[in-house]
Amino acid sequence: MSSSQAADTTPLSSDPGPAGSFAWKGFNWEKRFWGGAPQYNKLFSANNVSNPDVNGHITMSLTNPTGADPVGAEFQSTRKGFGYGTYSTTVEKNVSLLQKEVVWGCLFTYDPLAAPGYNEIDLCEASAWGGGASYGESWPVTQGHGYWFDASKPPGQGNNTVVFDVTSDPVLTHKMIWEPGKLTFETYAGEGYAGPLLKRTILEGSTVPKPAEEQIHFNLWVTGGGGGDPAHVKPESVVIRDFSFTPAAVTPLPVSAITLTAVNAKVKGVNNTTVRWTGATGTGVTLLVNGVRKAVPNTGSYINKFKGSVTTTYQLCDTAGCSNIVSIQT
Repeated sequence: MSSSQAADTTPLSSDPGPAGSFAWKGFNWEKRFWGGAPQYNKLFSANNVSNPDVNGHITMSLTNPTGADPVGAEFQSTRKGFGYGTYSTTVEKNVSLLQKEVVWGCLFTYDPLAAPGYNEIDLCEASAWGGGASYGESWPVTQGHGYWFDASKPPGQGNNTVVFDVTSDPVLTHKMIWEPGKLTFETYAGEGYAGPLLKRTILEGSTVPKPAEEQIHFNLWVTGGGGGDPAHVKPESVVIRDFSFTPAAVTPLPVSAITLTAVNAKVKGVNNTTVRWTGATGTGVTLLVNGVRKAVPNTGSYINKFKGSVTTTYQLCDTAGCSNIVSIQT
């Protein structure tokens, strides 16, 4: 079935991302065909990700055609930069029965250029991580709610994750609300939010990722660590019944008595845009440059220096509200 024939009929969102392998739940998605991490032997196949079936479900398969070389599955959104909002997915899989070497990389965000944590937020990752190496060790299958803030550091030091016991429920629904400085995770038994709440986690602080160019991923793979037998895992499959994303509401900024002007002068190829204002209160104000906030002293002027020919917008805010918006073409 080609992507144009896929069964899912959800209308595309206003920003679905470029065309990929298939369209599903309002967005475009790319099946992974390239090798590499995290699969221990670096083998992935696009054939291990189905197109949406007649129910709009995606099946991901972990295969082992030779019996000694497992092949993983992954797909990702073509859209980048989802950012703050509510993410949800419903998965059909009794994760308590996962083989100890298999990792179900349930919905997670990832931006390979956003070092050091790559904006990785893990909503519902599940695994026994090899199951234990020796001396009677027996690691159970667990799930995690969490994120990475420094992938150069080992687990437990570079991430902030809450691990919890899995259940034998055949269907689970997971929800994540991403806000500035705060992540709220919820995992429910069954489809939707009417079933028992199995785990709710709130993580807050300055290390919570800020939106960048993250994409949404789902993957099913084999870990080489932990003392398991990764080469000889048996086939596994997971059915993803649903996915949704609702962007965070944008609260309009109040209008204040601040008046803003801007003029630009180019000196030796460098733009010197002087922003001036009147009517702001307080010792400090917030200058928005193309929507990016910058704290500056309330001196009545600020010079923004940069190179290039672009259109730059400026707005100034104090505690009472915000000025008019000024655009400068350089």
